[in-house]
Order: sequence, then C-alpha cells, then structure tokens
Amino acid sequence: MKTSYTISLLIILLTATNIFARPLPVENFKYKKDITLPSKMGESQIVKVLLDEEFYKHSFYGDLRLTLNGEIVPYRIQNAEEISKYTEKLKPDLLFTKKDEMEIYVLELPKLPEGMSYSKLTVTSSYDYETSITLKLGDNPDSFSETKNVFLYKYGSQTSGEIDLGNTKYRYVRLEVENGSNLKFPSVTRSKENKHLYFEKTHQVPNPLLEENAVLFSFPNEKQTSFQKLKLSFEEKNWERMITVRGKINKKEWDTVFQGTINHDEKEGNFAEIPISSPLSSEFTIQIEDGENQTLHLKEVVTVQPLEEILFFADNLSKDSHYSLYYGNPYQWPANFDPYTYPSSDDLREKTPLEGKLTKEVENVEFGYNLIYPPISGYITTGLFYLGIGTLLVFIFSILRSKRLVASETV
Repeated sequence: MKTSYTISLLIILLTATNIFARPLPVENFKYKKDITLPSKMGESQIVKVLLDEEFYKHSFYGDLRLTLNGEIVPYRIQNAEEISKYTEKLKPDLLFTKKDEMEIYVLELPKLPEGMSYSKLTVTSSYDYETSITLKLGDNPDSFSETKNVFLYKYGSQTSGEIDLGNTKYRYVRLEVENGSNLKFPSVTRSKENKHLYFEKTHQVPNPLLEENAVLFSFPNEKQTSFQKLKLSFEEKNWERMITVRGKINKKEWDTVFQGTINHDEKEGNFAEIPISSPLSSEFTIQIEDGENQTLHLKEVVTVQPLEEILFFADNLSKDSHYSLYYGNPYQWPANFDPYTYPSSDDLREKTPLEGKLTKEVENVEFGYNLIYPPISGYITTGLFYLGIGTLLVFIFSILRSKRLVASETV
C-alpha cells in the first residue's frame, strides 16, 4: 500500500504542468490602454485600432491581449496602410489578334506612373457568350511571367464584364479564348497603390570600437524608439558583409536579433535594409565583420517601425461595453485564436471597419504575477520536477535497500 501511494504521488508531481494549462488572466500584464469606440455603432461591426509608439515601447509583441469587460476578445493583427481610392481608366492598344481554332488577343497597356498598378481589364462583346480564358501577363510580348485562368460570360443584360488583374505592373496581356467570343477591351483600370504606414528615426553614428577583423557600433537609443527594421547607409556603394545586430531585452540581457550576410549594390539605393526578429526599443549594437576587406564607413542609421492595426468584431455593444488592451509580459505565449472568431479578408471586403482610438498608457493596477502562470509557474514546475526526480530516487533507493536487507538475512 505504501509503495502504491508513493507511485501515485510521483505521477501527480511529474504531470503537474498539465494542471496549470488554463487561460491567462489580464492581471498578468503590466500595462493597459483603453479603447474609445465610434459613437455610432451597429449591432455587428468590425473595428480597427492603430497601435501606437507607446505600445511598442513596452510590448513584447506576442503578449498583446484584447478584452471586453475583462473577457478575452479574438483579434487579427496586420500592417496598417493608407487606403487609396484614386483610380483612372485608360484604353489599351490591341497589338495582335487571331481568330482560328482559338481567338488570341495581345494587348499593350499604357505606361504606369510610379506608385500605381493595373487592377481590372474591361471586356465586352456584341453577342451572348460564356468562355474560359487563359490570361498571361508579362514585361514584353516575348516573355509572359504570370498565367491564370478566368471564366467570363454574357447572358443578355447580365455579364461578368471585368477581369481582375491582381494589381499587376506587367504591361503586356495575352488572352487565349474559345472561338466565337468576339471580345473587345474598351478600358483598363489603374489604381494608386496603398501606402504602408511607419515611423522612422535617424540615429547619430557613434565612434566605432575596432575589433579583430570587425567594427562595433553602440547606439544608446535614449528615447527608446521602437523598431522592427534597420536601414544602413555606407560611403561605399557595393559591398558584402556579415552583420550582427544585438539588443537589450527587458533592459537586462543582450540578445541577437539579426545575424547574416548582407549584399548591397548601388542600384538598390542608398540604404541596405535589415529585418529584426522581434520589436526592439532599447539600446542596440551593430557589428560588421570585415574579414580581409577594407573597413566600411557607416554614415547613416535609421530605425523603422511599421505601423500595425488590430481588427476585431464588436458585437452587441451596450453602454457598459468596455474594451481594453493589455500588454507588458515577456513570459506570455503568443495569441492563438480560431480564425473564424476575428475578421477575415472576405469580411473586410464586405464591411468597412470603423476606427477605434487608443487612450494614454497606464500601468495596470491589478498587475501581479500569478502562481500558476509564467514566470512563477515555471519556477514551481521546475521545483516540482526535481522534487519528483528526488522522490523517485528515494523510492528506488528504498527498494534496493530492502532487497539488500532481505539478502543479508537469508545468508
């Protein structure tokens, strides 16, 4: 009986981590921002909220949680864009047409101004038809890089009428159509591209610390500017170097946020861009390994933080509905929501999101690490694990000792 009890206790201790698998309470987050919603809201609306620089300074990215009256609300996060509504229609040139077993049309679209792309091609016919079209897009008539199949129809007054070009910059279009369609292409629509939103900060380049076959630059980042990308400009135009970027995580421990070989050609512009593995808002260093090459001369460093927004469903709102954003927990696991619980791309096409606003950041008065959640739960789990191992060793030792006593008594 004693042996059975010991084994049961050991199993409970070793599997204790499963008991702790439960939702994380909002009290585990150090910072909080309330969300102000538009005054006019329907019964079911999509809300988008732009994340600000204050959030990035204290968030660990995976720790973002949204609540409604204390209950967790699923959300989607995406890069914020300035949505452009400017479009214009132009007439494409028909370069070639052939009507044999198949009808073939080759179109040349007008030149594109910078920042624009082609979105739709209008198709008409004098007759009713339905046809499958093989659409090819390319930079010139000799080489088409993109192919897709499209179905078009005209039944009296009902017609599909347009081909989605997918915001392409290709200027040449080849269409292979079933014979008898007799298609015409009166216009092509080009649209101004959406502009990604971000904020940048230029940092003063410090004197480098010379190392063996490398140079090290240290940036204090006194204003704790958050960034997810670095832009580096050197006096030299063409180069290839191993670059390591390290930053202070939680203002204490240094961590490598990028390490790799960067190639730069003057045709790519003045800056080389370096992605950062996770948002950083503390001091950082840039190490450039020259090897046997001449030392590069760094002349400009810019940190870039793409702006992001969260989207969520705001259902059945009342006067007591209170949305809040919680963050500031380096031990929190990333959110993982059912994709049907937050707005999809189809939802966003059907409904225009309403804009919510973040209030000023405050420290969460309810903050305090819970015993059953990280980091304290990790310490407890580790302690229980070693306690379980110790109990197992004691149990094994007691069995061996009992056998030894039995053996000595039979001698």
